[in-house]
Amino acid sequence: MEHPQQAKLDQQIARQLRHLRQQRNWTLDQLASKTGISKSTLSRLEKADVSPTTDMLAKLCSAYTLTLSRLMLLIEDNFQPHYPVSQQPVWTDPKTGFVRRSLSPPASTLAGEVLECTIPANTTITYEQPPKTGLEHHLVMQDGEITLSLDHTSYTLRPGESLRYQLTGASRFQTPAKSAARYYLFIV
Repeated sequence: MEHPQQAKLDQQIARQLRHLRQQRNWTLDQLASKTGISKSTLSRLEKADVSPTTDMLAKLCSAYTLTLSRLMLLIEDNFQPHYPVSQQPVWTDPKTGFVRRSLSPPASTLAGEVLECTIPANTTITYEQPPKTGLEHHLVMQDGEITLSLDHTSYTLRPGESLRYQLTGASRFQTPAKSAARYYLFIV
């Protein structure tokens, strides 16, 4: 059974995805061509009949040249300086179990954002292209282990280690069979 907060977030994502497509005067066929996601799946996403996966959102954000966090900002659309834990949006990928908590969301007047991410053990998440080329990331490991591959160069990170990079191509996050990963991601 889906959590009520997740269901509400899925509805908000669906409305925003439909709005972004209509704003650009794209048909579902055109968006399917740009993302590689089937027309029927896109239709179901826009109706909130299915929850989007990380892979789907990455492809859609790339088509719209938005980061996932900017998409979430468009959904939430209210700036507040203090962000209590109870108000931090949490999104869970129904396919991989990837959990993304927005600790400090982006805002129209602030450039940076902070995410807490958790990827289950034995999970691989691949992004074929960045939502925005040159996006600056600072990843700081908290628990577990992760191997991050950026443009065919791999880095294995353990607690306390960090990796600074700019997204220019494909990226892959992979956890080993016996270890989940929890990290903070600072995006500028």
